[in-house]
Amino acid sequence: MSYNNDDKRRQLLGRLSRRLAYTAPALMLAVGGGAALHAGAEGPLSQAGKAAMADLSEESWLLASAHAEGGAEAEAEAEGEAEAEGEAEAEGEAEAEGEAEAEAEGDVSDVQRPEGYSPAYSEDGENDPALLARGEELYYDTSLSTNGLSCASCHGSDGNDMGYSATFEQPFPHEVAMARDQFGMDKVHADEMTQICMVAPMAAEPLEWGGEQLTSLAAYMVEVQRRFAGEPHNL
Repeated sequence: MSYNNDDKRRQLLGRLSRRLAYTAPALMLAVGGGAALHAGAEGPLSQAGKAAMADLSEESWLLASAHAEGGAEAEAEAEGEAEAEGEAEAEGEAEAEGEAEAEAEGDVSDVQRPEGYSPAYSEDGENDPALLARGEELYYDTSLSTNGLSCASCHGSDGNDMGYSATFEQPFPHEVAMARDQFGMDKVHADEMTQICMVAPMAAEPLEWGGEQLTSLAAYMVEVQRRFAGEPHNL
């Protein structure tokens, strides 16, 4: 059964209060009682005896006061320990949450165009037919993934485009929900979109930047985007 910080503090303070309630009266009785027994044995108290009793009474109160101060110090110490424990638990939970969030995010360096990279395809739709034919082959190729998926598994085949959001109607670069949510990218190019599909749904390594596979698939996706948007295309 778990307790929060307030529960632990109340338990510690309760134990200290009960201990103080039992011990402070006992101290007073022990000191005062000793003086009374001594007076009973010797007979009526003299003036000096009364003074001694007053001193003892004062001493008993001093002892009780000192005990109370010690209890207050212990109480403050208990509060400090409870607060420190609560802060440590909160920090631990925050760190755990931060680690979980970090695990949920993808590595943007896998899917974002590297510095100095120049694509070998055009997003204006002027791509070689042979490049498009090779891209179509790769679109159906399940060997690119580690889980048996291909691009067509999520986005349809034979021209039946599916699985795209409304933003796919816009020319590249455009917004893609997966890119934004998992990689923090506001807009993506066709080759970046292809890399995201490789490392996320298809659970594979990113393709080589500028390589034949990535270039062909990106060029093919440019034409798929045009077809989805109802524009002239070369497929």
